[in-house]
Amino acid sequence: MSCSQDRESAPRSPGSAGSRGDIEVGQDRDSAGPVWRIAAEPALVLGLLEGPPEHLFSQIRGAARLSTGTIVVLDGASRQLRAFSPDGTHLWTAGGPGEGPGEMRNPTHLETLPGDTLQIQDGLSRIRYAADGTLIAHERLAVGDLQRFGRYYASECPVPSFVGDRVIACTGSDFDPSGLPREAGPWRLEDELAVLPWNLASIDHLGMFLKEEGWAVPFERLPRLPEQLVALSGGMGYAPPPMARKGVYAVGGWPRKLVVADGWGDVVHAFALAADSVLPGAAIRVRHARRPPTADELAAAWEAVPARRVGSPEYVREHLPAPDSIPNIDHLVVDHPGMVWVGSYRADASATRAYHVYDTEGRLLARAAMPPGVEVLEIGADHVLGITRDELEVERIVLHTLTRS
Repeated sequence: MSCSQDRESAPRSPGSAGSRGDIEVGQDRDSAGPVWRIAAEPALVLGLLEGPPEHLFSQIRGAARLSTGTIVVLDGASRQLRAFSPDGTHLWTAGGPGEGPGEMRNPTHLETLPGDTLQIQDGLSRIRYAADGTLIAHERLAVGDLQRFGRYYASECPVPSFVGDRVIACTGSDFDPSGLPREAGPWRLEDELAVLPWNLASIDHLGMFLKEEGWAVPFERLPRLPEQLVALSGGMGYAPPPMARKGVYAVGGWPRKLVVADGWGDVVHAFALAADSVLPGAAIRVRHARRPPTADELAAAWEAVPARRVGSPEYVREHLPAPDSIPNIDHLVVDHPGMVWVGSYRADASATRAYHVYDTEGRLLARAAMPPGVEVLEIGADHVLGITRDELEVERIVLHTLTRS
């Protein structure tokens, strides 16, 4: 089924559940209801350890499946857009490093627009290609016009800044030590999000949303920093505790939807980004999944805490609070039909992640389990497109069949 059809159609009801190769959903207290099956084995794998350069990926920034079944991959290291047929044959490559038309400096996002048009965000530029790799347009945002609305930025946001013909701007993530605690304790970073048309003629304010919560900790020893920075920080370092509270964001569907959540909360706020307006956010109440972390989960969370800025791992463990539960919302995806996938906490990136799927009215539609190690890039009506990494950190694109029952 085509991606353009995926975006315009409701979820299918194919009838029977998947085969024995499907991933099984673990039991939980609301285990009743439909289960959408994701095939355990990928229908297509793109990427090699060694081989032709077009099949070698590094720093993948996005992938999309077009209406023809063509898979397009945005490779960040080579700054290239590469297309592959449904059987994995390389079709074309576009872009490359540079500042000329169609070339890229630091591409961060890829999305498909109606008609299989491909749009790339590259800093403050948006680049559009046709489905055959022909360059359509390379435009730079008139960012100076953005400042008349206040202190907003268009390339530092936790979500893609260029979404169709809209711009999502934010107040940015300036780290000002002078405004942070001088004594040990929590601190909080927030972003205000706003939506504007590409010509920046108007602005819709969405509100303030959590970016992350951290903790102020005295340095174990004086860091090797310029003297003025040590003075500004008051001898304090800043690090997120294990399983720190953070904002979770996603954009998807067509027309586009933006969803926002506090990872420790029970509500996902959904905004419809219509062509000429932003509809007020609907509150989707999601299941309560918090529980005490297991010993393995806690150990993995401590291992992931960036301790080098503050002190030794042992010192950081002594000064940061341990979590009393896992986060409630760890990942969000908006699929092509506009359904919201809420992913559970996963301490091990190579493990299976469970999802609960809701419609925009807040109704729980189904449960699903993502195959182990798959980092989701796109969910269509009948497929999941994602990244996997092996023990050598070699990146591959995988396509899994999705059956909505």
